[in-house]
Amino acid sequence: MLRRIAKLVGHPGFRANPIAVIWRGMVWALCVLFKRSPAFALSPGGGLMRVPPDLRYTSVTAYLMRDWAEPELHFLDRVVRRGDVFIDAGANVGLYTLRGAPLVGPAGAVVSIEPGKVAADQLEANLALNPGFKHVRVVRKAASDVPGTAVLHHIQLGDDPQAFSLLSDGRATEGETVEVTTVDALVEQFALPRVDCIKMDVEGAEPLLIAGARSTIERFHPIILFEINTIVLSGSAVEANAAYDALAAHGYKFFSYGPGGRLDPVTTLPEGWGNLVAIHPAGPQPVKAG
Repeated sequence: MLRRIAKLVGHPGFRANPIAVIWRGMVWALCVLFKRSPAFALSPGGGLMRVPPDLRYTSVTAYLMRDWAEPELHFLDRVVRRGDVFIDAGANVGLYTLRGAPLVGPAGAVVSIEPGKVAADQLEANLALNPGFKHVRVVRKAASDVPGTAVLHHIQLGDDPQAFSLLSDGRATEGETVEVTTVDALVEQFALPRVDCIKMDVEGAEPLLIAGARSTIERFHPIILFEINTIVLSGSAVEANAAYDALAAHGYKFFSYGPGGRLDPVTTLPEGWGNLVAIHPAGPQPVKAG
């Protein structure tokens, strides 16, 4: 418990608005007690969402921190603009989808990819709270290198069961069979005229997704936000640096998202878990911070 409190106090969202976070924490405790899940705005004037009334990581951070749940949610403001096309691969309950939808507006499009049944059900329920987001297309499939079917493993990361991967870390005991597609196939299916940004959070299967997005990457050079998780990959057949190397081969440069919106160059793959920003010199460029 003390570790959780220390993590909460050190969170950027808490430092940005401690009084609001403390108040939300008290409200959320009552929500968990009485099994109530109120709708809340992820960001001021942004999309509404609900999360399961429990104490798991996804629910707690989303309700308490809102669009500070992950620092890169704020970074979307700099890379997603009106009329853009944003692909959210590994959408889970919709944090990035709901953040991106008002940014691209009705003239743009969001393709929200989530194969996990529980998470996809919650994602669609959240979108139903936002009737103005007709430009969001939900794809209840996994994104990989080739179409077909596969087992989606339920990976236990901490106390959050909503982590799904096409790769097994050797410890997963549960899973579900899902349909598989590719990003290139979706771009063709939806006749997307452009792809400006892709967010990938597929628990170690990023190299497979990149292989299935080869044409899209070579054609549009989108900004790519992707997760690195050497912990999950250590128990799989995929090399920990596979996604990093694949994007580097396409000519991408890498950055970490630092305090104040700073982009710090990254020249070697960091160990552990975190997010990186990949930017191609010939593709869209982020708006300067501030």
